[in-house]
Amino acid sequence: NDREIVLTAVTHDGCAFEYANEELNNDREIVLAAVTDNGWALQFASQELRNDREIVLTAVTQDGFALFYASEELKNDHEIVLAAV
Repeated sequence: NDREIVLTAVTHDGCAFEYANEELNNDREIVLAAVTDNGWALQFASQELRNDREIVLTAVTQDGFALFYASEELKNDHEIVLAAV
């Protein structure tokens, strides 16, 4: 639950975000750190952050399959789709 511990953990292993307290799935800094390391971590982000262009672009650049977890709006964004392929 400690924010700093979670931030450190996801910076080193984005998969650790899966085990973070649910309250942190809407923490932009933590989500961005997690998807920078592992795009699949996007699946554990809040719906709001799955619609955040910078976060989704970072996630799909790291792992194109993360597009699956993006909001419908961003799944139709040309730049994001191109970054995913």
